[in-house]
Amino acid sequence: MIAANALNQNDSASRSIAEYLQAARWKHVLFTTYALSLSYFESEVLRVLLQQGCNDIWLVCDAQGYRSSLLERYSMRVGQEYRIVPIGLRRGVFHPKCIHLISEDEQLLLIGSGNVTFGGHGRNTEVFEALVPGQHATAFSDFSDFLEALGSQPDIKIARRDWIDDFARRAAQAAAEGADQSAQPVRLIHPLERTAIQQVGEVAAAIGPCRTVKIISPYHDPDGEAVRALLEAVNADSGAVAVTCEGTSPFPFSGAAGWSRPVVPKRPKIEGKRFVHAKWLQFDFGNESLILSGSFNATRKSIGTTDNVELGVLRRVAVPDQILEWQDCAAPNFAPAERMPSGLGQAEIVYASFDRHNPQKLTGQMISLQEVSGAWAFRIIQADGTTHSGETTLKDDGMFTVLQRELELLGEMPALQIVLQRDEREARGWVHNEMLLSVGARRRLTVGALSRLMRREGSDDDIQALLDYLSVAADKHLRVFSLPVLKNGEHDDPAEGTNTAEPVHVSLEDLAPMEELPEGAAGIVSAGLGSGDPFETALVRLRRMLLGHGSLKNAPSRDGLSLSILAEDEEDEVQRHTAEQFAYSRGLQDFENAIETMIGEIAEDPERLPGLLTIQFEIGMWMRIHRLKDIDGAVEFIESWLRRTAQRTTQPQDKAAALPQHFVTSSAIRAALITSGKRAEQLVGLHDNLEKFFGGAVDRELASALLIDDANTGFATALAQGQAALDLSAALAEVLSTRTRRQQLEDVWSARAAGEDVSSDLAVFQSPTGKALHESLLRQGWEKRVKRAIPHCEACSHCFLTYPLFEKSVFKRERIGRCIHCKKFSLDLTK
Repeated sequence: MIAANALNQNDSASRSIAEYLQAARWKHVLFTTYALSLSYFESEVLRVLLQQGCNDIWLVCDAQGYRSSLLERYSMRVGQEYRIVPIGLRRGVFHPKCIHLISEDEQLLLIGSGNVTFGGHGRNTEVFEALVPGQHATAFSDFSDFLEALGSQPDIKIARRDWIDDFARRAAQAAAEGADQSAQPVRLIHPLERTAIQQVGEVAAAIGPCRTVKIISPYHDPDGEAVRALLEAVNADSGAVAVTCEGTSPFPFSGAAGWSRPVVPKRPKIEGKRFVHAKWLQFDFGNESLILSGSFNATRKSIGTTDNVELGVLRRVAVPDQILEWQDCAAPNFAPAERMPSGLGQAEIVYASFDRHNPQKLTGQMISLQEVSGAWAFRIIQADGTTHSGETTLKDDGMFTVLQRELELLGEMPALQIVLQRDEREARGWVHNEMLLSVGARRRLTVGALSRLMRREGSDDDIQALLDYLSVAADKHLRVFSLPVLKNGEHDDPAEGTNTAEPVHVSLEDLAPMEELPEGAAGIVSAGLGSGDPFETALVRLRRMLLGHGSLKNAPSRDGLSLSILAEDEEDEVQRHTAEQFAYSRGLQDFENAIETMIGEIAEDPERLPGLLTIQFEIGMWMRIHRLKDIDGAVEFIESWLRRTAQRTTQPQDKAAALPQHFVTSSAIRAALITSGKRAEQLVGLHDNLEKFFGGAVDRELASALLIDDANTGFATALAQGQAALDLSAALAEVLSTRTRRQQLEDVWSARAAGEDVSSDLAVFQSPTGKALHESLLRQGWEKRVKRAIPHCEACSHCFLTYPLFEKSVFKRERIGRCIHCKKFSLDLTK
């Protein structure tokens, strides 16, 4: 194995892949590869990661590697302890080899030439660059850009894409917090938009005349054309191609003898007799060299086109720091390399998974370049050969859903595969179980942890166990978190005509610490989900803690942060942590990402949305206020939560439920805390959100009934930070007395229609778009430039072209649409 820029097997600086995997307690891991050996991965890689507690493992590979892995029927953990995602290309291959390792406080990128196989991680001679944010921040930014570019390519068939956003975000975060070691930072390049030859040529031109190019590549074109194009792109005097096998070479030295830029054979000094699979392009200048390592072969397809997906590390090094020694040698006989399959062609594969919430539901996608819509027969095959058959219908994009009761019996079986068949066509793939892939964290939420949390004696580990569990199973407890909060003095007596079997609401009259679990709750974690379930009883108690006496007994305050300092923690290390770092280490970011994912998955089941939004709010506020002591962060969270919630759901005013209560109360809290000079504008925004949330004009009496204005309840008192209690009733009244943007635009429309001027002081005219609207309204013939928007349409009412992303966002937020094409305005006046 070659690592950390070392091509010498005996180099003391070189470390194996296994050593990097064992270097920290990695929490999230991404592997990308072309070829794939699941037997190697499960025996040598997965075992190490699982022992460290890692349960978010992604293996992304080319369609060819995915098809090969389907022959490994003894791989029993695929789909249950890690995910394998195939990628298909029209003309090229998915060829990058990288490993992205993420723990709670560090990240590591390994970019190289080795596939996830026994050969790629040990038996071959390979090269891997080890990059860390503290020295290679720009490279992490480049990696984030690479993932985002990959996900945005319409011609690249990717079975699922959520991992792209997740790892891109984490890499970008590491880049923002890191630094570069030198003035010439290490860069990553890929050919998704421009060829590698073009990119290297531009960098080389900025350095100066190139003397020679030295190339190590296991594969070459039969005519060597890629090497010649590379020499010309960097204006090199000459080239040297590595000879790594005895007697033969895939590079045509005899054919290159007549080139204007001579190419000679050289033998790099590499210990051992292993197959050299490393890719190394070295450009020597006067006092420095440019080195490109990674997945790029010296072939036309790899470095001369944008057909493949590749990834390489480009760095500049001083000549004395060069790693390789080169020796003269005789030109060997030409032996053309075996051509690597390129493009998906007629091959078809499948990615499928059992729904995390419904074990009787299987969803998937066929990866194909052919027409796939219509009826297909399917078989789900167990490792022992037992099958379950049926029929399904594929959409134009290859997506399909199977909903059958019999599937529930198969979901927990290991090594499941699915086969789709129609006429002579057959596509095969692995079946994943999303529930099992996500359930690892639940094991940490023990009875003791829940008991301590309800008694307000929970440790940081207990809190993280709770967040991890809710990240997986929040949607199983939506009923508990949808229950309305009863104010002091209210009683839970069923009204006439209501269902008397309705569960007890979350009363705030009894918020004393709970000394023990409810009777019979010994098996609380494994209990069912019936109406008398003790686990749900415990969650009701937990909500009382969140909404009432939320501070934990054992959380000493230090520098404005609420911390539980473990015995082995160094006190000075704890002091250096910020609120954001503690939020990350306690699992808050992962929890909120998981809730956002759940929210995105329930578009077809809106009844589950209020419960998820309530969980998001109550946990998010409690963590920021009582665990992180981050009051400013809690206020910012309220603002963003109100805005996002108003855009996501519409709720009736006359129904008492937790979500409307929190929305009204949070609006009043935010109004009471406004201190800036833009008070009028912010009040307008709060009233706007209330209108959107309730789907029209807000009834003051009903809104007041939803307001939780008890000083001992919720989060208002904590946010006041010991000052006078917030007058939430007065704040809500002030919000509802402020004209919304819709109302102001209605007033403006009526005034201009009557020939009256309109004041520029209105809140609706304070934004850049609003100011432009005001100027247009004052000009003659304004009626031709300003129209009422077509209800529920995100397009210009003049030329009917859809708004771009930014303009659409402004239109939603401000109700003013400005078309970038016709420059005219559309006003959303719908309630």
